[in-house]
Parts: sequence; structure tokens; C-alpha cells
Amino acid sequence: MFRKIILFGLGLVVLAACNTKFNVNGEYEEKAIVHFLLDQGQEFHFLKLNKTFLQEGDAFDFAKEADLSYFDNVVAVVEEIKNGSKTREWTLQDTTINNKKEGAFYGPDQKLYFFKADDLDETALYRLKIDVDNGNHIITGQTRLVEGVSIKSPNQNQSFKFAPNSVATAGYLNTAITFNAGKGATFKMQLRFEYEEFTASGSVVKPLVWELGSIDRVDMGAATGSFVAKGNTFYEIVNKTVKANPDVTKRNLTLGDIVLTAGSEDLHTYILSNAPTSSLAQSKPSFTNVEGALGIFSSRVTVVQTKPNFDNPNSRVVDQNSMKELCTGTYTAALKFCSQYPEDSGRPYSCD
Repeated sequence: MFRKIILFGLGLVVLAACNTKFNVNGEYEEKAIVHFLLDQGQEFHFLKLNKTFLQEGDAFDFAKEADLSYFDNVVAVVEEIKNGSKTREWTLQDTTINNKKEGAFYGPDQKLYFFKADDLDETALYRLKIDVDNGNHIITGQTRLVEGVSIKSPNQNQSFKFAPNSVATAGYLNTAITFNAGKGATFKMQLRFEYEEFTASGSVVKPLVWELGSIDRVDMGAATGSFVAKGNTFYEIVNKTVKANPDVTKRNLTLGDIVLTAGSEDLHTYILSNAPTSSLAQSKPSFTNVEGALGIFSSRVTVVQTKPNFDNPNSRVVDQNSMKELCTGTYTAALKFCSQYPEDSGRPYSCD
């Protein structure tokens, strides 16, 4: 009898469990999400504005539907403030770009909002106001620009030196690139090169990008910082990026840029708060510096130093020994690079 009561009780529990419906979705509150960085080194400034959404079903399917992430009506304004007074104002326009990287959410097309200004003032304060869906969300924020960041050395007229006359004897050379940190808090540097590739049907210019890494001001411990461009790494990157092709008759190195990007203290904090954690405690403090939304309205600056190729007879991206190594060295000899510089005329690696 006791056993029958136990079995009957278990049957009721199972029956109740089978008939109880659970809703994993909590109470939904629509939130705006803002990502907006001003950069006085750029001509166009882009705002990314999305919203949270909640639907019944597979979240991965809904994430691919772009319309669920957009608002219907957005009026966004940026004001420039100097000495407490408004000096300029821009109303952002919407546009669609198609360079969004593939991921869990929709792409490659995405809607952004932008304004054009290539003369933002480092000494000014910038205020943001966004009216979403006729007052349903009012978003505000303010930021100052990152001031005083510049590339210190090498100077614009100095060529990169990645190799000596004899790599076999002396090994590759390293180039230190130093910069003034100004009011930046986090820094990223890359070297960008272009080369022209010739075939029987004509020529095409192609990019080659070398990421030198990133550094935070707290790690620098000084008002200046530096990155190191290692010579052997340069030739290894060329070897991995440029593919041998029997149709190619020659290749010329045509451009070299040093690109330094510096982010503000707010941006640095935002990046840290959103970085993956290896801690057992997975909960992390969130950071936002806008009112009425989640996200970031802050600043960064992009400083570019372009090596003036052929501005004078001896102006070049890489020096003579480095060019010789590019054309004839172990890593890159098969790629058909040759030198078009006048001072290299008549040498075995010239394009003559």
C-alpha cells in the first residue's frame, strides 16, 4: 500500500511537470545601443545605432534580420562647444555600407549615420543628441577629442631599413617607431604598403597591411611610446601575403604608411569592460558613457605618416639594401619584385 502511494505521488509530479509551461523570455524593455567615435584625422564620422529585440523562436535566426535591429525614425545632431558657446552643428544623414564582417548578426550591409567634417577642433567639446522615434528614446552624451598624438620618429623622409647589405652576415634590421602619446590612453599601430603588380594585360595596385600591435598608456609609463618593426617579419609577411604567379612579369613597391590610432580614456575603459574574461567569475561590470542608451560616444585619432615615394631622386619607401633583399632575398625572391628607383638603375635587381 505504501509503495502504491509513492508511485501515485510520483505520477502526479511527472504529470504536473509535463503540463507546466515555462517562458524563458523575461519582461522586455527596448534599449538603444550607440557606438560613435569622433576622429579629427578622418573626413567622415560614423554613428552605429541599433536596438535590442526579443522574439519567440531561434535567436540566431532573428539576429540575421536587419530590420529588427533598426529604429524607424532617427534625428541625430552633434554640436561643437567652445568657451561655453555653440560654434557649429551637424545633423547626421543615414547611409548603407556593405563592409560589415560576417558574424552572428546581419551583414554585409548595415545602416549607419554620418556627418562630414575634416576640421574638428582638438580644443572643443562635442555634444551628441539623438531623438529616436519621436521622443521614444532621447540619447545624450559628450566627449573631447584625443589631443597631442604624433609620430616622433622616423621622420617622413627616412626610409624603412629592414636589411643590411648582407643578411647572411649581419641578420635583419629592426626599425623603432616612436610616438608622442598626448592625451591618448590606448594605441594601435600598423604599417600599410602598396605594390603594383604587372601582367601582359596591364597592372593593378594591391595593399599589404602589417599589424604591429597595441599598447596601453599604463604599460608605457611615460609620455612617449614605441613599436618595433622587425625586418625578418616584414619579409615573412610579404611572403605570406603576395602569391607567386607565372602571369606576373614584375612587382614594384609604391607606397609606405605608418598609421597610428590613439583612443580616449573612455574608449579604453569600454574596450576593457567588453573584453572576454578568463576568470571563473563571468560577471563583469558594464560601462557606458551615454544617457538614455547603452554604448559609447567618445573619440580616437588616426595619425598617418606617408613616405613620399619619388618626391625627390633619393626619396623611397625602403632603403637600397632593404629593396635588394625584397627583390633577391630568401623569403621573396620568387615574387618578381624589382626596383624602379633611379639610384638602383643598372643593379641586378632593378627593373631595367
